[in-house]
Amino acid sequence: MGSSFFTPRLRLIAAGFLPIVLLLNGCGESQNSATGSPTGPGGTGIVSGVVILGSSAAKGITKQAMPIGLAGVTVRVSGAGSSTTTDGSGQFTLMNVTAGNTELEFERQDINARGRVVVAAGAMNNVTVSIVGSRAEIVPGGHSGAEVEGLVSATNATAGTLTVLDQRLGAVMIQTDSSTVIRNEDDATIPLSQIQIGNRVHVKALSQPTGAMLATEIILQSDKVGGNREVEGSVTMVDQSKKSFVVQTESGTVTVQTDSSTMFRRRGGSASFSDIAMGVNVDVNGILQADGTVLARKVTIEG
Repeated sequence: MGSSFFTPRLRLIAAGFLPIVLLLNGCGESQNSATGSPTGPGGTGIVSGVVILGSSAAKGITKQAMPIGLAGVTVRVSGAGSSTTTDGSGQFTLMNVTAGNTELEFERQDINARGRVVVAAGAMNNVTVSIVGSRAEIVPGGHSGAEVEGLVSATNATAGTLTVLDQRLGAVMIQTDSSTVIRNEDDATIPLSQIQIGNRVHVKALSQPTGAMLATEIILQSDKVGGNREVEGSVTMVDQSKKSFVVQTESGTVTVQTDSSTMFRRRGGSASFSDIAMGVNVDVNGILQADGTVLARKVTIEG
């Protein structure tokens, strides 16, 4: 009696439970299929970076100390994949690249190279591509160029150029183009015309075959004009009426302006502006002005 009473109910429960189990299993399979593995064939990612000229070495491939960005290089996924072309500084962005270990082709009239990159699905994959012959060395990181930081001593918004006084590199002429990203300290995009002489900037740039430095990114670190500047070199011109003189430094000429607050020293003793003469060596500590001159706080006459 007990057996005949419970069997129909158990069968009913089992019959109702089975579709639920199948439905849950179906949902799980659908979710896994849509998401896929981060680097599996179930999705795509974006590959963005820069193509530079590499150099051969006895121990393999090395990047040049001042990399040259390669413009006009066609970048495509091997086979029937998407393609794009590098800009003036060698940068590119390739959309809808299948996730996983993917081969990329790099072609120009003088370039025919291939390399592989591991692409993560749904992510921006930043790379640097170093071209040597038929080989493309692809490593993580979307920028491999010069880092220039210092005060702006000259700017020409019409020509798209500015000169930065870098303590390590000296006066560096920077070129910009339509691909150059220019931002202020609040991360807002600004025009080049907003950068003034005396502002402090940080520049990421790549060498061009002509030797010029083409900026990929310029960050305006401070919009306040001024900053300490040290000038060392030989005096090439003196203007008694303006109380100014020109110094020839290793990176170019700098006009130094003096005023009543300027301190002059020579061989440990005091001196004056009248002791400044053509050919003497000087060490100047001052403040960069909006017109690119340096207002001297202290002038040390050497020798």
